[in-house]
Amino acid sequence: MNEVLAVLDRLRDAGELSGETAADALGAAGWAVNRQFAGESFARHWERGELVAGIQGDGPDARVEFSLWLRDVDGDEDGDADDWDPDADADDLDAAYEAALAGLVNEAEAPLAATGFTAVDESGDADEDATGGLDYIAHRAWRAGRRVFLLGAIQDDTDLPVRVVAVVT
Repeated sequence: MNEVLAVLDRLRDAGELSGETAADALGAAGWAVNRQFAGESFARHWERGELVAGIQGDGPDARVEFSLWLRDVDGDEDGDADDWDPDADADDLDAAYEAALAGLVNEAEAPLAATGFTAVDESGDADEDATGGLDYIAHRAWRAGRRVFLLGAIQDDTDLPVRVVAVVT
């Protein structure tokens, strides 16, 4: 989580969040370019150890998403899909992402509060703004000025893994 919070610290007072601003913050915080496509003015895919980050969009609507935890829906902890039982194992998956998310929220709360971030009410327009309209399974969000920091569990499609992500907007 410290690697993510270091990037957030660099972006907290950055004004408009552009892709280039996000890329500069990632580079300055010690993240390495994972992949940059020809013709792009900045790298969108970054890594640091086992963590990966992606810059989505540009201009005032850019966002940086960090994948912090991943579990395949149709496999178990050892990756073996043969013994996956949706009825029995779905509860285990729910418990696993809830525990991962709770641990990350616990780890982030004090540093966020120390830098002026306050929790976003989990209902209404403020929450809709914090999630960017995405349908998180569970999430917590904080705001400081123009910047929003969100920790959430998301599954982009039923065939895709459940991920716990941190998002900076």
